[in-house]
Amino acid sequence: MTVKEFEKITKGITTAFPWANLFPNPEAVEIWYRKLGDIPYDVMAAVVNRWLETKTQPPTIAALRQEADIVVNGLPPTWADGWEQVHKAIGRYGYMRGDEALTMMDEITAETVRRIGWQQICLSENIDALRANFRMVYESLSRRLQESRMLSPGTQERLKAVRAVPQIAALAETMKMPESGEDKKGGLK
Repeated sequence: MTVKEFEKITKGITTAFPWANLFPNPEAVEIWYRKLGDIPYDVMAAVVNRWLETKTQPPTIAALRQEADIVVNGLPPTWADGWEQVHKAIGRYGYMRGDEALTMMDEITAETVRRIGWQQICLSENIDALRANFRMVYESLSRRLQESRMLSPGTQERLKAVRAVPQIAALAETMKMPESGEDKKGGLK
């Protein structure tokens, strides 16, 4: 999106929510543009039009990025959609053909199944607990995916650079939870 196109976006938002004072100075406009400028104008125009027609409060940068993700990728499937895929796959592929079953699932459902375990799912006798566990894992993965898609390319690059700094990597390693049977220093209890 060009600066001129972004000016049209800001005028639309300011006209609809004049009391919000979202763009009080050029610095504010610059920050908003840096955080939203990677989104194509036609997508952002659709996002703002949708926002103006369905919301009563002014948008935030994060809310507009989230709406842009929905405009581009559609609403994410729900955990219930994933659970239905699992049940159909069990009926079609059974206990022994888990790898084939995974290829027929969307990416979030397949990863959820990998984390729980295909055979564990097939053999579970406590469907209520299994469904609850599936839902928690699925929703967590779905949130992570949506949040990662919402990040601008610049923010993604900054995060990669920060993670690559040896001191940050060492700090992250010390913050990991110990495996069961280990104490916090990594030794056995």
